[in-house]
Amino acid sequence: MAANQPSNSLLHVGICGGGLGGLTTAIALRRAGVQVTVLEQAAELGDIGAGIQMTPNVSRLLIKWGVADLILKDLVEVEELNVRRFDGTKVGYTRMIPDVRKELNYPWWVVHRFHLHDALVRVASKLGASLLINSRATKIEYENQKKVTVTTALGQKHTFDFLIGADGLKSVVRQALFPKVNPKARTPNCAYRAIVPYSLILKDPIAAPLIKIPTMEVWMGDNSYIITYPISGSTEMNLVLSHHVDYPVTSPEPIAISVLQEQFKNYDPRIKRVVDMITESNRWPLLVTGPLESWSSKEKNVVLIGDAAHSMVNHMAQGAATSMEDGAFLGRCIAQVVVGKITLEQAVKVYETERMPKAKFKQEISFLNGAIWHIPDGPVQKKRDDAMKGELVGRREDGSPNLYGDPKMMKLVYGYDAEEHADLALKRFLKGEPRIDDSDELDKETEELFRKWSVGEMEVSAKL
Repeated sequence: MAANQPSNSLLHVGICGGGLGGLTTAIALRRAGVQVTVLEQAAELGDIGAGIQMTPNVSRLLIKWGVADLILKDLVEVEELNVRRFDGTKVGYTRMIPDVRKELNYPWWVVHRFHLHDALVRVASKLGASLLINSRATKIEYENQKKVTVTTALGQKHTFDFLIGADGLKSVVRQALFPKVNPKARTPNCAYRAIVPYSLILKDPIAAPLIKIPTMEVWMGDNSYIITYPISGSTEMNLVLSHHVDYPVTSPEPIAISVLQEQFKNYDPRIKRVVDMITESNRWPLLVTGPLESWSSKEKNVVLIGDAAHSMVNHMAQGAATSMEDGAFLGRCIAQVVVGKITLEQAVKVYETERMPKAKFKQEISFLNGAIWHIPDGPVQKKRDDAMKGELVGRREDGSPNLYGDPKMMKLVYGYDAEEHADLALKRFLKGEPRIDDSDELDKETEELFRKWSVGEMEVSAKL
């Protein structure tokens, strides 16, 4: 057994936060063979939310762990991505089936967050994770000691060998570790989110063709865009309506629906008809955390994952996916602790060393894609659109501004396997071999995109 390590039967890991990242981590840890307790602040387990993309880098986990089997009727695999100008003119295209499925070996699913969360809860529970509700953490005691004690708002105390902060943007765990760190809105970019039933869309002869087959659609406008896709077994359309205001949005804001409709009044009549069916929405902030210099306590008995460590803008659909990757990777590291090959401190070292560059890359590429989709009308917008024309006749080339279809970017982002990465990194660590540092390659990719499409908000904050 590794030195200074609790015996396997006593290793108890706590997770603050029962969202998608926290539950994924709970499953990964139970698969590793440790005792797991999830502390969730809500009065009941559930995620209301809206739609979410389960891209191939995480759909592989859902399949491997049996999560997908529980919600197959709710999952939708889109057949194609159409990239359009705001007026509906198609300028880019990705054939998801069979091209993306064949290249990455896993489906690109879209699903309602509620259905996904429910399936994760069921799998975590079946594996033996303890899921405690009404357990909002208010105090974290971890300094100068091996164990960690969490006190909840109800006064209950829980002591763990190791604590994982998966408690999102307003992370209590992060606040305990790094009290000066706060997520920030780096630009005035924000978003509306909405769901419209297919039953309404089908009644409108102008809008109905949009849902003839399951597709993902992106309409790019001047400093705005709309992305849509089907969820709930193709019975609802999920919409994200990205836009800018003249101030940084830092918390959800209620808005008059007329304000939303006015902002997108000049869009393609088909999607405009759907927008007019929205009855309520909020203006949501797009907040970024870090990049931080560390995700852990100096004692290495507390570590952060997901939005608590590296929240990002939503333009590559990788916020939740990256937190799920964190959990899967960390689970493989802890598995080596269980069999006595490494200590918890070493597990944290491997996790931070390997995952921090990946998360930073995701943050940067997400920002860059948003900037590409928001390019104001003009010469750069025309250059962007022209660069995707080949996709309309079946040509896909590296360097496309359609990052949902660019072959190289798809492999870097959506072809990633967190568990495989962890196993390779741990193997090298155990052999005393230097890690494979791909940071330069990732930086090169983002720098190249920045140089090519540096316009608008990218000039404000392109590099984090």
